[in-house]
Formats: sequence, C-alpha cells, structure tokens
Amino acid sequence: MATTELTTPAGAGGEFLRLVTTALSRAVALWQAYRSRRAIAQLLAFDEHMLRDIGLTSGDVRAAMGTPISDDPSRYLAGFAHERRAAFRANAREERARSRIRPVNR
Repeated sequence: MATTELTTPAGAGGEFLRLVTTALSRAVALWQAYRSRRAIAQLLAFDEHMLRDIGLTSGDVRAAMGTPISDDPSRYLAGFAHERRAAFRANAREERARSRIRPVNR
C-alpha cells in the first residue's frame, strides 16, 4: 500500500504574514502618533490658565512634544495630568488631616 504525504514549506507563509502584520501595526501606530502630535501642537497656543484648566502646564506640552517622533505624546500628557491630580488629592488629604490635629485657641 502506498501513502501520500502533503507537505508545506515550514513556516514560510506564517513568517511572511507575521512580518506584514507587524509592519501594518507599526504603520498604524506611527500614523496615530502623527495625528496626536498635530493635535497636541495646538496646545502650545493655549495660555497657562487654559492649560491649567485641563491639568497641564506649557512645560508638560513641550516635554511631550520633545519625545521621539515614533512615540505618542498624548500618553505622556495623560500621565502628567494624572500625576498632577494625584498630587493635588494627596495635598488636600494632608491639609485636612493637619486641620483636624491643630489645637483650637481659646
């Protein structure tokens, strides 16, 4: 009795597909970073008061724009704003705790 085996090249198609998928995902990430960078560049025209309303400073915007071109600066800005809110909350908690401890002058 004769047997027949069908074989395919080991991993050639899978490797190519993986390469194409990686290239496409990288291209999409670069495009998103480019679009974010254009939007964030508009924040440079805002004054300090307007930036403070959204939890940022002009230094935050400049620092985010100074990141490598392939990085999405909006991630940095979100981190800056989150850290600033967390610090504000921590300071408020400390202030409340201090106000409870202060003796009342009579």
